[in-house]
This record gives sequence, C-alpha cells and structure tokens, in this order.
Amino acid sequence: MLVVENSPLITIGFASHRPEVLPFIEAEMSRHDALVMEEAPEEDFQSFLAGDISATEYLADKDVEFPEFSLRQLDMVKGLYNQGKAIRQVEPYQEKLIRIHELLAAGHPRTEVENRPELKEVYAAESAASQFLLRFYKAAHTAPFAGVVETVKEFARADAARFRLRDRLRAEALAPFSQQFPRLYVEAGYIHLFLIKALTRLVSGPVRLRPRFVLAPRSFSAIGKPRPLGPGDLLTLHYIFASPLSEEKENLLAARSLIHIQLLDKSEMAPGADPTPHLTDEIRALRLSSRLAFEDCVTLYPQMRKAPPEKAVAMVKRFLATN
Repeated sequence: MLVVENSPLITIGFASHRPEVLPFIEAEMSRHDALVMEEAPEEDFQSFLAGDISATEYLADKDVEFPEFSLRQLDMVKGLYNQGKAIRQVEPYQEKLIRIHELLAAGHPRTEVENRPELKEVYAAESAASQFLLRFYKAAHTAPFAGVVETVKEFARADAARFRLRDRLRAEALAPFSQQFPRLYVEAGYIHLFLIKALTRLVSGPVRLRPRFVLAPRSFSAIGKPRPLGPGDLLTLHYIFASPLSEEKENLLAARSLIHIQLLDKSEMAPGADPTPHLTDEIRALRLSSRLAFEDCVTLYPQMRKAPPEKAVAMVKRFLATN
C-alpha cells in the first residue's frame, strides 16, 4: 500500500459500545466524509436516516446488546447524516450469521446450510467458538481450576480464528470504499486489530490507513496505554496474531481473565461527574487482576465466580491487602 501526502484517508476508530464513547466518536466522525458502522445492513436503515421512522421504532424489532448506546448512537448518526455525511453499514460476518439463522429457522436442513459455499466459513467458525464456549461453561462449575483454564485457552483460540475471519471479510468489503471517499471513518470494536493488517493487504493505490483508539488520551493519562487491555483480550490477541507465548504466560492470562471478568460492571453506566465510567471501571479491574499470580487465581476463583462486581472487587482488594 503506497502512502503519499493528501491521499485518501481511512481512520479505523477503535472503541467500546458504551454511551461514554459517543462524544469522542462524534468529534472524530465529523472530520470525515463517510462513516462505516460496525453492523450488518438493515432494510429499514435508510428509512430511519430519511426520518420516516424514529430511532426507537428502528430498534423495536432488533436484538441489541447495549440498548442505551444503540439509541444514542442512532441519534448521533442521524445528525451526521443531516450534515451531509454518507453512512454505510458493513459487517459481512454478522450478515452471513443472520442469514444462517434465518435459513435454519425456515426449516432448511443443517447440513445444507453449513455447506453453502457463501456461508461455510462463518458457520464453521461460529460452531467451533460456540462448542468451546459451552465446554467452558460446563467446566466452570465442575472441573479443577487447571481444567477450567484449559477451556479458557481453547475458547480463546477459537474466538481468535473467528475474529480473524470476521476482520478479513470486513476488510474485503471495505477495500472498495478506499477510493470513493477522501476521508472515511470505520467503526470497530477494540478487539478488531486484525482489521488493520487485513486492510493493509487489500487496499490498493495511495491510501493512508490510520488506527485511532478513541479514548486513548484518557487511557494514556491513567495507565500509559491506549486502552486497558484485559488478560482475556490480551490472550485472544496473541492467538489472533500468532504471537508466541510461553505456556506459563498463557495459563496466567487465562487464569487472570477468570477473575478480571468478575470485576467489571456489566450495566450501561451513564457519563456524569466521571465522563468515562466504563473506562475507569476497566482500569480498576486491570490494576487489580494484573497483580494476581496463578495460585492467587486458584484461591480466589471458587470464592468469587458468582459474586456481583462490587463484591468481587472488595474480595480481590482484601486478598491483595493480606497476601
């Protein structure tokens, strides 16, 4: 990929799907000509942008993981559209996954669906990840800790393969946009770093590719890193990029991830006195989990695997203060 001054720009904006990121994302998006959302195309999206239906009506028949974020994001996107920004929905993996579920729900035989050429890769990747996630859930309540750690690693490897495929498919769909808009903003979740590598391989001509961690300034000021990368994400990223790790380090990251996930607030926290409450929560969890040795996790896991976040945080703090 040739890069020259004033060539078309693609900014990949890495952020979580939390309400707190929206003002920062909007500031970035406003400096671009076109925005690519990280979601499968919906038939009624253009009706929403045109003002024919409201954001609430648009979301009514959709299963969204973060409803408050989704509602506020739509209001933000509508405003940018009214300013003349081009808006696109591009997420081929999710689009194919939806098609798989539609075919199965319509009564198509599973073997037929899983062997359709256009769906085969996604079906296999999703099936493998689901299988290993189920294995983890079963082990989490019955297996010795070392066995639980092995299932965490197995799932992380399958998840990594799924992310590589997802990012490759998205890069293939995004590449043609590189010459259509002078400045293109691509929305991406934090874990989708492979998208940079995939796009670099596919984009032709003089294009500038710029990764941007949306909350990096606030994260850098707190921990000196562009984002608080938890042990589970770190393990998955090592697998995504085939970056070698010792078995001891793999086991430690997997063990810490079992504790780390219990420390995080799962609710949608609204910005207030703290403009980035989820980032603050992630930094707190990282600071606690990164101090734990493998044997510490062995001790803590049975005690806190069903504890709510506030209780889990108190338990780890108490453990670290006395050990």
